[in-house]
Amino acid sequence: MQQIIVIMLLTGAVEIMLTYLSIWVHRRPIAIPLIAILSFSTTWLIVTQPRYWFVYALAFISLYSLFNLFRAYASHINTEHLRMITRKTALVLWLMQLVIGGIGIMFYYVSPGFNVPLVLIGLDCLTAVSLLSSTLRSAHITKTLHLKTRIISTEVPTLTVAIPARNESESLYECLHSLINNDYPKLEILVLDDHSTNRRTSEIVRSFAHDGVEFIPGTEFSEEWLAKNWAYQQLLEAANGQLILFCGADVRFDQTSLRFLVSALVSRNKRMLSVMPHSTIPVSFFRSVFKELRYGWELSLPRRKLERPPVLSTCWLTYRDFLIQNGGFRGIGRKVSPEIYFAKLATKKDQYSFFRSPLLTSEKNLPDQKETAIRLRYPQLHRRIEVVAALAFFEIMLVGLSVWYAVNGAIHQSWMVLALSCLAYVLFAFNFSWLYRLIYGKSSLMSFIAWPYVIVADLWLMHLSMYKYELGEVVWKGRSISSSVMFQDAD
Repeated sequence: MQQIIVIMLLTGAVEIMLTYLSIWVHRRPIAIPLIAILSFSTTWLIVTQPRYWFVYALAFISLYSLFNLFRAYASHINTEHLRMITRKTALVLWLMQLVIGGIGIMFYYVSPGFNVPLVLIGLDCLTAVSLLSSTLRSAHITKTLHLKTRIISTEVPTLTVAIPARNESESLYECLHSLINNDYPKLEILVLDDHSTNRRTSEIVRSFAHDGVEFIPGTEFSEEWLAKNWAYQQLLEAANGQLILFCGADVRFDQTSLRFLVSALVSRNKRMLSVMPHSTIPVSFFRSVFKELRYGWELSLPRRKLERPPVLSTCWLTYRDFLIQNGGFRGIGRKVSPEIYFAKLATKKDQYSFFRSPLLTSEKNLPDQKETAIRLRYPQLHRRIEVVAALAFFEIMLVGLSVWYAVNGAIHQSWMVLALSCLAYVLFAFNFSWLYRLIYGKSSLMSFIAWPYVIVADLWLMHLSMYKYELGEVVWKGRSISSSVMFQDAD
């Protein structure tokens, strides 16, 4: 066993060295035998030593090393950029294998009687407690604001609602209809047509011209921009309001929602706020998975410790001069989520808020939700294979440990392991049940039972997103964004 682990580690070391040598330009014929050696050693290790947990952990990390080698072989991106990211990924994955292999061999020789299942399921319980605690905290701090006073009509600042639109249909009509029925007195509504290939988008906007909705034909953008960010920049330049609210065409506004949002921003002395709209309960639980993943990413993680505030691009409000003073969108033209940049700036001075509001609703169909998830997932993980590997390992442990050790504990009558496994499952179930309640306003027994499906869906989405960005093509609103997103400075 030790010899196979050494071979795996030596293969990783050769992969790292390859990125430092001039023969990198001839990497393709060298990558093929490295892929073959790593594949054989990984398979041989599993076949000969199937009893030990760390064997599967090593094999799991090897899969990402293989993907990194295959990327070095198949990718057509800039040679030097490819060399840099291949080196970083290979080094981190190699260190992960070194640590896992060292711990595994230590248990194999030094502590063969060590109760690994009890330790692992104990850590699983602690993780479940941490996530549930973070979700409950988010439920408290993002609850709907109850404002004691609201700004009167003569005191409200001017507001521009800015909507980038591309190939929209009746969804845009409903959004604009809800806006013109709002009670906000100093309102400007701008809709930018981002080169729609259908005529319906411009027709819808122009049908609201008598209600004051202004139509802006979008201009072409350069390779330094993502289309959505360029649309944001054009809307910013065209806006006249002191405040500017960016939203998608899928958002619906209550009659008082704009006044409420502006009152919340001004009364709390914030420079920016982001809103999580209310969602209607889908026909089946499984249709809610993409939304639960997207919102769970913002609500269940300890965002304060990660130094990244929760943000949604669905609807966010800020001062126009705050955007202009920070360079607008010109310095972040290729960021998939540019609103995160401004939220971080505002958070540094405690001038950012994120909350849920039933005064706004948002509905996307399933294909759009999937497209959005693929577009966001890999960039959320900093476009790094090793980060995907670490998170996937973590999520598999979440689902696998509680279920596997519950069954194993029952079979072998290990009651402590069985009890802790059941406790971990229940804690995770409570966490996802709370997420469902925060999103839809009511609990669901299905969310309590079927939460592993959400984890499995996230595993599938993050790997699909990684593959499409690295070796395929990510298409959003009919445009390929892969190369623009991948060729930017690390987050």
